[in-house]
Amino acid sequence: MKYYYSILCLTLIGAAGYAADLEKQQQLQQEIHQLSNTLETQTANSNTLEAEVTRLEKQLGNIDKQVYQTERKIETTQQRLRDTNQKKIKLEVDLNTQKTGLSQQLQAMYAAGEQSYLRLLLKQDEPSDISRTFHYFKYLNENRVKRITDVKQTLRKVEKSQVDITQNQQALNALTADLSKQKANLESTLSARSSALEKLNTDISTKQKRLTALEQAEAALQNVLGRLAENQASNQPLEPSSMTSNTTPLTQGLNVQTTENVKYSARSPFSNLKGKLAWPVNGRILYPYNSRRNEKQRWTGVVIEASGGSKVKAIAKGRVVFSGWMNGYGYLVILDHDGKYMSLYGYNRAVYKREGETVKANDTIAAVGNSGGQNINALYFEIRQFTTPQNPANWCR
Repeated sequence: MKYYYSILCLTLIGAAGYAADLEKQQQLQQEIHQLSNTLETQTANSNTLEAEVTRLEKQLGNIDKQVYQTERKIETTQQRLRDTNQKKIKLEVDLNTQKTGLSQQLQAMYAAGEQSYLRLLLKQDEPSDISRTFHYFKYLNENRVKRITDVKQTLRKVEKSQVDITQNQQALNALTADLSKQKANLESTLSARSSALEKLNTDISTKQKRLTALEQAEAALQNVLGRLAENQASNQPLEPSSMTSNTTPLTQGLNVQTTENVKYSARSPFSNLKGKLAWPVNGRILYPYNSRRNEKQRWTGVVIEASGGSKVKAIAKGRVVFSGWMNGYGYLVILDHDGKYMSLYGYNRAVYKREGETVKANDTIAAVGNSGGQNINALYFEIRQFTTPQNPANWCR
């Protein structure tokens, strides 16, 4: 009798435990369902924000490029104005010289006329000689007057050109101011959107981790329930589940001070420049070549943290084979060197060169930014031999 009583107690205890586990499973499933719905909504919001951030980054890149081009036009206009001012000064000097010459000729003509009249009265000169002298002075004076007229006309044209250039420069300055204002507004909007996106993605990441943990907990509970069902009849005790802990060592970025103004022969083949090239921008190497990017990937280039808007320089002469937007890399420039090597410059705020253009070493090709969804201003930089990535640290110093 005691034996059957014991069996009954064990069965009731097992059933009670099983019911409690079922209730726990239902609670977990409800929480998983709620979290999944929240994540779905937040992911949709994140996608919308990300699309807006991409649009703003592209718009900012276009404005930055316009500012760059307008600044170059202003420089050209200022040089034209300086050249025009120099031309005006030379014309004014020429005009004064011609006026002085004419005055001196008139005085000489007057003096010659007085002397010729006296010599004629004294019968010392022939009238024909005096006539030739007057015709000579008349020719000189007419020629001088024509020269003065021409100089005045040219001077008026130069002064008009001066006014036109000044007005053009004022218009360019106004355009630059307007573009700078648009740029500031866009940067403010972009900063707010990027902050919201970062916060939302952080929240999504946290919820995703929670959801994963809940799903793992549910799977573990399903396993327990299955084993309970299998062992309930015999009242066998459950073996504890084995626990494993997988840890991944952290890889810290190498800090390197970049160099600049490294000199080498512009005619050298690219392959001969290994270890002699200048870095494309001054900054700190945040992620070195071949460091771990995530659990499955490693960096095939370097990420150089630098100030936003810093000039990105071409490391060597080459031809632009790609210039534009690429998902994940933002504004990207790719240069071909000798048909065997390529250098890549990504995450830029704006690009200043078009496909097909030829560049020289140290030419400005882009501006540092955080396009492509980056959290900080940085330059992504790669060197490849055909399709094989190279360690930039072996090429630049």
